[in-house]
Amino acid sequence: MSPVRQTTHFDKNLIDKDAIKVVNTLAKAGFEVYLVGGCIRDLLLGYKPKDFDIATSATPEQVTKIFKRSRIIGRRFRLVHIMFSARKYIEVATFRAGKVQTSGNGVIIRDNYYGTLYEDAFRRDFSVNGLYYDITKSEVIDYVGGLEDLKSSVIKMIGNPTERFEEDPVRMIRAIRFKVKLNASLSPEISKSISKQAHLLANIPPARLYEEIIKLFHNEKSIEVYKGLLKFGLLKFLFSQAHESSFIDATLINTSKRIQSGNSVTPVFLFAVFLWAAQNKRYNELNKKNKSHIDLMIKASEEIIKRQTQQVMMPRWLSSRVKDIWMMQYQLENCNLNKAKELINNPRFRMAYDFLVLRSQSVDPDLKERAEFWTTLQK
Repeated sequence: MSPVRQTTHFDKNLIDKDAIKVVNTLAKAGFEVYLVGGCIRDLLLGYKPKDFDIATSATPEQVTKIFKRSRIIGRRFRLVHIMFSARKYIEVATFRAGKVQTSGNGVIIRDNYYGTLYEDAFRRDFSVNGLYYDITKSEVIDYVGGLEDLKSSVIKMIGNPTERFEEDPVRMIRAIRFKVKLNASLSPEISKSISKQAHLLANIPPARLYEEIIKLFHNEKSIEVYKGLLKFGLLKFLFSQAHESSFIDATLINTSKRIQSGNSVTPVFLFAVFLWAAQNKRYNELNKKNKSHIDLMIKASEEIIKRQTQQVMMPRWLSSRVKDIWMMQYQLENCNLNKAKELINNPRFRMAYDFLVLRSQSVDPDLKERAEFWTTLQK
């Protein structure tokens, strides 16, 4: 099958210089190599990509021999991360073959079979992510109809959606994210399959879903992503203890505004908000026992967090800060002026204060006066 080849000259300022170095180095060593996936999709739409991935005929071992500051990661499919700083790396993947090893329920457990560019294209998930770019020829290579689907603003699966979601259920939440990000529609086949197979998300290890949660909600359209997850019955497999509320809506809108303004965001806030109602409910259930407020808060918090980690991992540093936000709400609501001035110096104060303000603007309007008190005190 011959691919569609489209000559395209991208603005060089939009392409990561380190990614270009990696491509040129592998090409010079005699390997076939392309920029691939979401970065090509975004470049075609005129966006500056956040990440640049590379596909090549070189094996992981061959890549690490060429790049000394690199490491092989992954079990299902081995990748190479080429390090450029403590926080920056370029991901390089060897062309995958069509052959995969699956478990009894169809989930991919091994994908370390190497193939050709053609085979690799059909191992990708959605057609709009199955595009390759040849830097030397300034040419987009399309085996899967991604150029046409991008033009039509439709998300289509490469292959049979039912089978591809069985192989990797995480593709369902990615479909929602790409739909929102690209302001596109889902193909009828994808929509039907997600509605039927949402339960498969329960099979995904909690550690893997943590990174996906951040991608879902740390963007400029997080409220739309949230509504999409609710619509297709996916949210309950990520946050089974969370229910629709104006607090969650207000937080996601606020998160998007912060990102648009270039301000920092943290997953701590997301988890604290999504689990707040559940924590309150459990606290009230435990409150019948004769224990101190702090003891009850600690017990309720730990129980809710433990349940959540069975679905999505919460690193220890994150769960600790979530508990700090929750514990400080009582202090923010009740402390006197002298204690208030001391509380402002607490390193967790700002997040707890923001949490209180959003509560006052949504589910707890009776706290507006108290929120204004803290706002005034900081001036």
